[in-house]
Amino acid sequence: MSFRPVSLALSLLLLATWAGCQAASSVNDPFTVTAHLVELLRDPHPDVRRTAALSLGKIGHSAGVPALVKGLGDPDPVVREYSAWALGEIGEEDVNTQAAMALVGAIGDERPAVKRAAAQALGKIGTRQPVIEVLIEALAVGELESRRSAVHALAQLEGTSAYPALLSALGDRDARVRQGAVAALGELGDPRALPALRKRLLRDGNVGVRTEAAFRIGKLGGRADLPFLQKAANTDPTPLVHLWAMWALQNVGDTPNGNPTGGR
Repeated sequence: MSFRPVSLALSLLLLATWAGCQAASSVNDPFTVTAHLVELLRDPHPDVRRTAALSLGKIGHSAGVPALVKGLGDPDPVVREYSAWALGEIGEEDVNTQAAMALVGAIGDERPAVKRAAAQALGKIGTRQPVIEVLIEALAVGELESRRSAVHALAQLEGTSAYPALLSALGDRDARVRQGAVAALGELGDPRALPALRKRLLRDGNVGVRTEAAFRIGKLGGRADLPFLQKAANTDPTPLVHLWAMWALQNVGDTPNGNPTGGR
């Protein structure tokens, strides 16, 4: 993710002021530094809270998780965004399911940047069934940005129970949601999705969706997909789709109905 500018002078001043009052061993102790940053995440100044959230993500200590979960509800949208990012940086082993569900809740945030950061973080902390279920619901009934973020997260989590919802999302009115669903189905590596991917390749009105379908068929498909790829290569009006269809023709698996390894 790309971060908005945070005052470097402010960040250095905060840490230097604190470090000057601490023993050297405390300054080098991640738990001690994390505890101080947790305090700064409650500071009344948004710039201080932003710096604290970023720093907690860079240190990556599990002791920062509860404060970062609270940061997802901060009145400042940048603090919320950075808190989501930081939870993803702390990672799968140290972020519990309660925190993961808080990230799912952040997909409903009013700010697209927060939604994206939450989706990316969910992809980093690993598959958890309660999370998958809530994402499936968001994909089905959420507003536009929530659907986009949910399908992005599902593509990274690779939860097999999301398969029916992803198939349904191929008919979403938003092209980015459809493209995300194509990508997520490709990540699942289930050859049952190939007929739906062929349909997107030849009939979808968006070039991004058709390109994604060509790429995913090239990773997942087999001999049965050759006629569809050839048709796309010969008739699609967009050079990018033509390019990826040609690539896929050279890379499809040798099995009749799909690559048994899921293109991996």
